[in-house]
Amino acid sequence: MSVSGYLRITRPVNAAAAGAAAAAAFWITGGTDILTAVLLFLSVTLICGAGNTINDCFDADIDRINRPDRPIPRGEATVKGAGIFTAVLFAVGFLCSLPVLPWCPLLAAVNILLLIMYSTSFKRMPLLGNLCVAYLTGSVFLFGGMAAGPESFLLTAPLFLVTFLGILSREIVKDAEDIEEDSKSGAYTLPMLIGVRASAVTAFVCMTAAAAAAFIPAVHWGIFYAAGILAVDIYLLRTSAKVLPCRTPEEVSASRTASYMKYGMVAAILVFFLSAAAVRLW
Repeated sequence: MSVSGYLRITRPVNAAAAGAAAAAAFWITGGTDILTAVLLFLSVTLICGAGNTINDCFDADIDRINRPDRPIPRGEATVKGAGIFTAVLFAVGFLCSLPVLPWCPLLAAVNILLLIMYSTSFKRMPLLGNLCVAYLTGSVFLFGGMAAGPESFLLTAPLFLVTFLGILSREIVKDAEDIEEDSKSGAYTLPMLIGVRASAVTAFVCMTAAAAAAFIPAVHWGIFYAAGILAVDIYLLRTSAKVLPCRTPEEVSASRTASYMKYGMVAAILVFFLSAAAVRLW
């Protein structure tokens, strides 16, 4: 066991990125209070880190086979110790949300519950696990918008919707890749239920809806935003279309659609933030 092992189990880079996204959403929607931004960053980072930790606790047996490099299989952390660490992170993350506007602690409590339910049961259920991941990812932006006030929350709602639909699409594609591995772990995912072909179509429909929703903020952010997001949309639609001819998990994996989707989603979020920042600064 080691301190570095318990730090690594939280996936600190991913957790901090989520915290930074919440703080950035707060700022671009009109938030100015530095203390609020710091509390948002800490709350989201700690809760996200706790979610990653509890996930490793419940995946410990699977990780000993598929991911022996993770801290628990390597002996850098124990399941019991990681469980206690999870509780501490959740508690401190929730406490950090309390001084912010009343809706933020409520959202934090809902997300903590969903993170626990995801690790214990939802991740092994068709579509429900995908919906949970998509919501939790998008809710980071809602968190920042809520902290800035009701009108600011409405500005982040399209960003949440685009992120939700885009992540849902990518999660379905990832499940189509991992049918064999998921079946061995006892999971029952959407592609197992409806097949690879139907899952590919579902993922493409979700990404198409995300691309359409991405134009909503053009009302606030103007023509330059519209041009930037159009380029990203074209990339994402072409990328997600690559999975449509696939009939087997091997073909889905070979298409590298999930990886390319990730790059496109990052680009879309950058366009969101840069456009919003430009409008606020100018």
